[in-house]
Amino acid sequence: MTAIDFLRHGRTVAEGRLLGRTDAPLADAGLAAVTAQIAGRSWDAIVASPLARAQQTAALAAQVSGLAVKSDPAWREIDFGEWDGQALADLANDARFAAFQADPEINAPPGGESLLDVRRRVQTALRDLISTGQNGVLVAAHGGTIRMALSVLLAIPLQRLWAIRLSHATRVSVRIGWTDAHGLWGELIEIVQPPDEGKAREGKA
Repeated sequence: MTAIDFLRHGRTVAEGRLLGRTDAPLADAGLAAVTAQIAGRSWDAIVASPLARAQQTAALAAQVSGLAVKSDPAWREIDFGEWDGQALADLANDARFAAFQADPEINAPPGGESLLDVRRRVQTALRDLISTGQNGVLVAAHGGTIRMALSVLLAIPLQRLWAIRLSHATRVSVRIGWTDAHGLWGELIEIVQPPDEGKAREGKA
């Protein structure tokens, strides 16, 4: 078994926009929320999406743990294609966006990445984490890829992906393993939402 803490990056300066591959640095509130979330915790390894908002989040944990951060592109946020970087308020009137939220398995973002492709890369990343033999790993990533990891590990249908609330700077602790008979499996230990972040309106990136 491998113990993993997934940590969603903190709030960015581009609040209210759909951030996939579009990048933005953390806001001061995001830095503070991440700092509070990692206080008193330590890990054997830190892995992060290469996007700047996840790298900043991981760097704060690295300072506390004295570890180097390993970048893994498999943990990048979903590529939202034409929607990437757009204001969520504008997307609210796009029927294609509503269809994507209702059934993302069959409605890929226009010009973007299908959820089945996201699932495949996240499955590979989870297998890689198990193969290291390290038992305490922090993965600094995004709402989409963390939700996808939980979908894979807990057999949550893709249609229910957005039902998992993950505020910015949320920590999700799991134990994962692999058997030839059942493949990847996981056990959810806890979800810790930062109190201040949970009150705010947020996107899914």
